[in-house]
Amino acid sequence: MMNINKHNIITISDENNEDVVGNFFIQLAQESKYSEEAKLHLMFLQSALNLLSVQPLEDLLNKKTEITITFNGYPRTKRYELVKLLKVIPIYELRYAMNKNEHLRFLFFPLTYENTSNYIFIKYFKKTLIPNVDETNTMRDLTYEMYRKVCSNPGYYLEGED
Repeated sequence: MMNINKHNIITISDENNEDVVGNFFIQLAQESKYSEEAKLHLMFLQSALNLLSVQPLEDLLNKKTEITITFNGYPRTKRYELVKLLKVIPIYELRYAMNKNEHLRFLFFPLTYENTSNYIFIKYFKKTLIPNVDETNTMRDLTYEMYRKVCSNPGYYLEGED
């Protein structure tokens, strides 16, 4: 029986053979041991990923999602559009604002493999207002290229190389 309510969150290496999303989370987890700010970001991102893993994508698109964490004994809430479909199907971005200027974007695509629903994360980048830096189109296109590679040989990417 397939459990359709659960999506695996997976990070894989990109075209440069680097797991940039996985490495980002490892780095943030390390920083969170001594930085309150990093710990706050990590907790919000973990909550966002947990939500993504149990909600149908359709329920998260084009609407504001509320995420509340308990940080140092106090509730902290963010309410925003968590997931956005980019202009190249089926590439999505998981969105997170670190502050008013810096916005993290994690690019992924859904892929069902061996009756399991997966959200495969390939790229992340930081979008800033000042200076105006927005790599959305570049990163989206690179993620789409990886999507095509993964679709052509999903076992290689999802079962891991020896």
